[in-house]
Amino acid sequence: MKVMAEYFNEEAKKHDDLFVRQMGMTEFYDEIERQLDKSLIKNNILVLGCGTGLEIERIRCKANVTAIDIASEMIIELEKKVLYPEVTLKTICGSFLDLYFGLEAYDLVLTCYAMHHFNEKQKIELYRNIRNSLTEGGVFLNGDSMEKSHYDELRRLQEAEQVYAEKNMSFGSLHIDSPFCWEHELEVLKKAGFTEIGLERVWTRTKLYRAKK
Repeated sequence: MKVMAEYFNEEAKKHDDLFVRQMGMTEFYDEIERQLDKSLIKNNILVLGCGTGLEIERIRCKANVTAIDIASEMIIELEKKVLYPEVTLKTICGSFLDLYFGLEAYDLVLTCYAMHHFNEKQKIELYRNIRNSLTEGGVFLNGDSMEKSHYDELRRLQEAEQVYAEKNMSFGSLHIDSPFCWEHELEVLKKAGFTEIGLERVWTRTKLYRAKK
């Protein structure tokens, strides 16, 4: 129930060990790399909720990468890393809910485990911002936790809304997971203007999709 930035600042130094060794996420990031390789045009890449940059380490081509995260300690850990030599990295510390990503500025927008903290209204606005920032034919690649059904999603959402109401805080400001089910995620993507959407890979609690502008 901690404030988002506070939670992830505390997690920064142990983040890679948690995701790679304890949670066994290597297969997930292998798939991210495969999906990146599949994208022919990726000169300019935006990474939202970049954390320590586990997905950025999988960018192995010449690219300008803009990485955004709300936690300054995560960005510090990212900037310590030795990335692919032809990756030019720019980091921004801030909430991507509050930032404008520009118009047709990126060939690819990538997010991993970042979107399951927000409600429908926030996601529609965010996904529209992402779509507008993509060049024609650009790709939004998102891997995230998702619920199995509308029922499970609604239960988690109601729990989250109760906490936010009790604390009189805005939705998404605390580290509370409220994942969508795939059907709802697909609906929101369409409301945001995406029409060509493909589910690329499914794990037990995670789905990875591509949405093309």
